Amino acid sequence: MSTADITSTEVFEPADLGAQLLALIEGGDETAALEFARLLHPADLGAAVASLDTGLRELVLREFEPDELAEVLEFLDPHYRDLLLADLAPEHLAQILPTVTDDIATDVVQELTVSDAVQVVSDMPAASQESIRELVRYAPDTAAGRMTGQHLSVPGNATVEQAIEILRQVPTERRAPTIYVTSEEEKLVGVLNIRALLISASETAVADVAEESVAVAADMDQEDAARLLKQYNVPMLPVVDAEGRVLGTVTADDLLHVLEEEVTEDMFLLAGVNEEEDLESVSRSVRYRLPWLYANLLTVLLAAWVVSLFEGTLERVAVLAAFLPVVAAQGGNAGIQTVTVVIRSLALGRITPRDTLRIVRHEFATGVITGLVSAITVGIVAWLWQDNAWLGGLIAIAVTVDVLIGVVAGVLIPIALNALRQDPAVSAGIWLTTVTDVSGFAVYLGMASLLVTRL
Repeated sequence: MSTADITSTEVFEPADLGAQLLALIEGGDETAALEFARLLHPADLGAAVASLDTGLRELVLREFEPDELAEVLEFLDPHYRDLLLADLAPEHLAQILPTVTDDIATDVVQELTVSDAVQVVSDMPAASQESIRELVRYAPDTAAGRMTGQHLSVPGNATVEQAIEILRQVPTERRAPTIYVTSEEEKLVGVLNIRALLISASETAVADVAEESVAVAADMDQEDAARLLKQYNVPMLPVVDAEGRVLGTVTADDLLHVLEEEVTEDMFLLAGVNEEEDLESVSRSVRYRLPWLYANLLTVLLAAWVVSLFEGTLERVAVLAAFLPVVAAQGGNAGIQTVTVVIRSLALGRITPRDTLRIVRHEFATGVITGLVSAITVGIVAWLWQDNAWLGGLIAIAVTVDVLIGVVAGVLIPIALNALRQDPAVSAGIWLTTVTDVSGFAVYLGMASLLVTRL
C-alpha cells in the first residue's frame, strides 16, 4: 500500500500500521515511511511507534520536527514514551518538551538522571522551567502530581462581556475546554460553562452564571481523585491548594491512566512480575522475576517439610501422594479467587476493615458450597478408582477443609496487609499459597495417619 492510498477516514489496527511502517522501512523507502507516518493521527502513530523495535523508533526521532514529535508524545504510554526518548540528547529533548503539556514534560524530566534533568530544564524557555519546577514539588502519585498547571480562569466580578474579551486574548495553545471562575484571592468559585456564557446578558456577573464544581486537594491520592472523577462523571477536576486557590486541572484521560496503571500493577504483582518488563531485556526480566521465584520456592520447601513429617503414612499408603496436588490446588485456587475479589474491592474503596466479619461469613458460605461440590466429585473418583470408601471420604473432607481455609485466608490476608499499609497485591499470593499448602497437607495427611488402617 502506498501513502497515496491512505485517507484520514480509514481505520487501521495499531499492529497493521506498525507492520506497514516496518515494511516500508525494511524495503529501504524511508521517504514513503515518513510520508505515511505524517498522514496518521498522532494517536495512531503513537500506537504504531509503540509496536516497533528500538531501531525503527530512531527514524521518527531523527526526522520528525519537535512539534511533530510532541504530538506523538501526548498519546504515547509512559513506558513507550521513555523508550522513545531514552537515547535522545538533552539539548534535543529541551527543544521538544516546551511543545508538550507541562504535566508530560514534568514526567519526562523526572525520569532523567539528575545531571540530564538539570541540563534539559536549564535549556528550556523560562515559562516552561517555571511550570516544571511548580509541578515537581508534588509527589507523582497525588492529584497535583498528575495535573497540568495550564488552565484558564476569569475573575468572578467580571461581566460576561469582559470574560469573553479575556478569553479572546488567550493564545490558541493555552485554550482549554473548561474555564474556572475565581475570587479576588484566586480561590475557586465555580466552573464557567461556555454555552451559559454565550447566552447570558453581557452585563451579568460571571459569578452569577458559574456552576458549582467539585475540587480535589493537591495532596489527594491519585486513585481517590480518579474515583471522585468517576463518581461525579465529569471530564476534569480542578486541583486546589489548602487555601482553595486553583493550581491546575486533572483530566479524565490522566486519571484513566491511573486506574489502568494500578490494575496492571496489581495484576503483575499477584504473579510476581514487575510492570516495567518489556520483553526486550533478558537481564531485566531475570532481575525482576527471580526474587519472587525464590520466595515461592521457600513456601514450597515448607510444604515439602510438612509432607515429610508423614513419610511413614505415605510409605504404607502410596496412593495418598497422588491426591496431594488435588488438595493443594483446590484450596489454593479457591483462595486466589477470594484474594482477587477482595484486593479489587479494597482498591475501589468498596470495602474497609470494618467489613471483615461480613465478608468472612460470605466467603465461608460460598466456600462450603463450592468446596462440597468439588469434594464430593473428587471423593467419588477416589472411591471408584481405589475401591475404598474411606479414602474417598478422607479426600473429600480434606478438600472441603482446605477450600474453607483458602477462602477465609483470602479475606484476612489482604485486609490485614492493607491495614498495615502494605500493598496486598505484592505478597498476598505468597502468604495464601503458604497457608493453603501447609494447612491442607497437614489436615489431609494428619487424618490419613489416624485412618491408615482403613486405607
